[in-house]
Amino acid sequence: MTEKSIKPIVYVSARQAQGGAELAKQLTFFGFECHVFLKQSPFLAAMHTTPPFAVLLGEAGLEDCSTEQILPFMVKLSRGPILYLTSTLNISQQIELMNNGITDFIYFPLDIQKLIDRLDVLLERSRNTPYRVLIVDDSEAMGKFNADALGQAGMQVQLLKNPLEVFLLLERFVPDIVLMDVYMPQCSGNEIAKVIRQYTQFDSIPIVFLSTETNRNKQLMARSMGGDDFWVKSMPREELVASVTITCARYRSLRRWMTCDSLTALLNHTNIIELLEREVIRAKRESLSLSFAMIDIDSFKKINDSYGHGIGDQVIKSLARLLRQSINGDGSVGRYGGEEFAVFFVETSLIRAAQKLDEWRMRFAELTQSSGEIQFNVTFSAGVAALKPNMDAQQLIDAADQALYQAKGAGRNQIGLHKN
Repeated sequence: MTEKSIKPIVYVSARQAQGGAELAKQLTFFGFECHVFLKQSPFLAAMHTTPPFAVLLGEAGLEDCSTEQILPFMVKLSRGPILYLTSTLNISQQIELMNNGITDFIYFPLDIQKLIDRLDVLLERSRNTPYRVLIVDDSEAMGKFNADALGQAGMQVQLLKNPLEVFLLLERFVPDIVLMDVYMPQCSGNEIAKVIRQYTQFDSIPIVFLSTETNRNKQLMARSMGGDDFWVKSMPREELVASVTITCARYRSLRRWMTCDSLTALLNHTNIIELLEREVIRAKRESLSLSFAMIDIDSFKKINDSYGHGIGDQVIKSLARLLRQSINGDGSVGRYGGEEFAVFFVETSLIRAAQKLDEWRMRFAELTQSSGEIQFNVTFSAGVAALKPNMDAQQLIDAADQALYQAKGAGRNQIGLHKN
């Protein structure tokens, strides 16, 4: 099993199999691997052998013990958050449970969307994705010194001696930060930074100059050429690690706001299209297959008219989350606009892409949406097209859009294929 296919595991305690199974089914739709336990022994055994990402403890407890009895064992064995499912609690009760190891509270009647939102936040916090650092320095000794310091701090580091090869690594390595020497024989660091800044897709990558240069005017001149900061090359290892960490954390946050849709946290329209354009170029250069799909929520205006725009946004978020969980690193997904989504599949044939979309379509149709006490289901239609030698990115989008139109015209809730 590859790392990208591993699903976060959630354990659920329940007194009744039916209620636990229904909750597990909803969590599974959103990409979690969920296991329900009715008795204490198998619950503790599973916690001991395979600790989950999160535990959901219902206030009713298990068939053979109460939540208060099993909670101390959960706290000892758990490596992640413990969420308490409850009908009502006063502040004193919340404080007592928090002191005993509960990290979050989820209230009945259970809103699956709010639960998933909370799990998403907790999951994002638990993923310590290493910062990727690209060091451009013609000095092998100095470059290796900095690379070792950052590597030992858990970062992924690429060392490049020739600055003229920087674009290859910017595309393939996708660094969080570039540490650039100023004085190099092939060209200066500020010259290569100025060239990098000609490409909008690299705007959000900070370029920090590392040099022995102490003249303030020369430092400012280098920064004016496209750099974001200027650090002294001989700075202590601890200071280097701290400076890179602070800078990467800030720019990752800014990058998220710059590139992602505010409602769904998916790539926004501009960035999914820019990414598609780059993938089209790469697919042609390396003779790779590439498929692209347009997805549209069926009868969305009726949902807004019947339940309100707030519920409409909830439906959009639920599909966005399912798509994000399902793509599994095989491509990218973005919000194209309104209730439309764009997905591309790298190294994937038209038929295989259509099969994946159909799996997602069936899962989404089973997902329970809610508006107060009213529950309902929603479907989507999609059109998918494969890149052909004579196509550019816009023609690929148009082909998928035609296939989507065909799927809508044929009755919705289905996948259309572009075959011309």
